[in-house]
Amino acid sequence: MARNDKLIKLVAIFDQFHNFIAHLDDPTAKRLVENWEGVRRAYVTPVGVPPSALAAGLEQGLRDIPMLLQSISPEARKSAAQALAEATSTNFPDFLAKDAERLAKIKARGSIRSENEYLLIRHQVDLLEGKPTQEQEILLLYELVEKFEGQDT
Repeated sequence: MARNDKLIKLVAIFDQFHNFIAHLDDPTAKRLVENWEGVRRAYVTPVGVPPSALAAGLEQGLRDIPMLLQSISPEARKSAAQALAEATSTNFPDFLAKDAERLAKIKARGSIRSENEYLLIRHQVDLLEGKPTQEQEILLLYELVEKFEGQDT
């Protein structure tokens, strides 16, 4: 995929996600929206920066959003996580397919090896919490999280 196409898809994800969280009654969500509004132009009309570099930066930003969502209230975080998943699946479904592969590898190995993997698992927990049909999956993810968090002690 051309980096310019990837950049367009990533901007669309960020736009849709931030449009949704702008309506949440949460100060962290409001700050995230303000931040996006402040930097969006640099991604849409880049000056002197190759689209590939901007796409790489936004992709990393997309992977970091679950960490940022940890600062949002639990009720708002669940809605925000769902909005992020919807924005991503609508605008860049291949991105989610890669994350699904990563999740499968983590679960198969039975351990989280890095902070990025931890954030991916935490994000998945946020998406699945409160869904009765996902209880087994959530229990497995909780176990992975607890083992990883226990490594720090």
